Amino acid sequence: MKYFIQTTLLLCLCILFSCSETQEGGSDQVYGEPGTPLILISIDGFRWDYFDKVATPNLDKIINEGVKAEGLKTSYPSKTFPNHISIVTGSYPSNHGIISNYFYDADFDEYFYIGAGSKAAQDGKWINREPIWVTVEKQLKHAMIMFWPMSDAEILGIRPSEYYVYSGSPSNPSRMNQLLEWLDLTGTDRPTFLASYFSTVDSAGHSYGPDAQETIDTITEVDNAIGNLLAGLESRGILDEVNIMIVSDHGMTETPDSKYINIADYLNLDDVVTVGRGPFMEIRPNENDIESVYQALQNIEHTQVFKKEDIPAQFHYKNNDRIEPILLLADEHWSIVTPGYSSSLGSHGYDPDYKSMNGIFIGRGPGFKSGFVGEEVHNIHLYEMMCKLMDITPSINDGDITATTTFLK
Repeated sequence: MKYFIQTTLLLCLCILFSCSETQEGGSDQVYGEPGTPLILISIDGFRWDYFDKVATPNLDKIINEGVKAEGLKTSYPSKTFPNHISIVTGSYPSNHGIISNYFYDADFDEYFYIGAGSKAAQDGKWINREPIWVTVEKQLKHAMIMFWPMSDAEILGIRPSEYYVYSGSPSNPSRMNQLLEWLDLTGTDRPTFLASYFSTVDSAGHSYGPDAQETIDTITEVDNAIGNLLAGLESRGILDEVNIMIVSDHGMTETPDSKYINIADYLNLDDVVTVGRGPFMEIRPNENDIESVYQALQNIEHTQVFKKEDIPAQFHYKNNDRIEPILLLADEHWSIVTPGYSSSLGSHGYDPDYKSMNGIFIGRGPGFKSGFVGEEVHNIHLYEMMCKLMDITPSINDGDITATTTFLK
């Protein structure tokens, strides 16, 4: 009996140490354990048809060897932060809470705002749904992010295993090099989810317009950076062992300085608080004088005005206390401004039904079909697809996995 107990104990210890060695990443592991890595890259402001403006051989390689949607439909409002968070939570802005790039929360008595150094954008209290990197970390896998809106915030007490506080200074190629360095990690140290973000196409689109040569030049620069990533994966022998998704948050349209509406021509700005400008403006009347302000905004050419409760259902933009009582929405190409401000030459934030607001979704890797072009897909559906690619259980979201299975093997 004593010999049996000693033998059993020795066998258990051997099994224990053997399992521990494998979990630490022994040489017997294949690439992809503990899961096939997924790389998610956003090209901010890359409109659905930018592929046609200039040669993009590296993006074309992903498309030809993988999948492409005819367009990625943006959530309203078609702004940067709401849609980046919609992509990674699978939720409409009214549900995940980041309803715009700039907005007010009465409970916090604070404004949310974006930009390098924004304390609000580094505070997870503003988000009401679970981003994909939190989902990954909660299921004992690693997420590593070289910039993504709000990835440097602690959300639900969790941060990515590796992340960078946002800065505009690192070059696009250096961002891709960081992803490659993380993929050089071995065993269970290796990330399952990686992400990065390019801002240059969006910045040029605002400054010069979507058809300007300066904007076209940034498309080439981004394509070259993607080429660096692909070459790095190929040199490591893992190009076909990782899944790559490239998306954009919204499109871009021309906004000439001749097409603007000065809100001060219609309202006494001492009687209201205006939140935002450009494609739309939200308005909070003083003393809850909603009806008279609403009436004053009727029949302004090139705009639509809605009380909060009457915002079109397809916007999914009603059920959040951060949404102001009145929404003034400009027609495409038009800008709503306050005195002292002018419009940029390109903008976004309009009704998502305008084709110019469409972004992109392309993908390549062992989880995707090859040479497949599918219909336009809404960005809230990408979260469920990413969870499926990484074999993790999704959190609550507004998406539907059946909307994206056509792109998957």
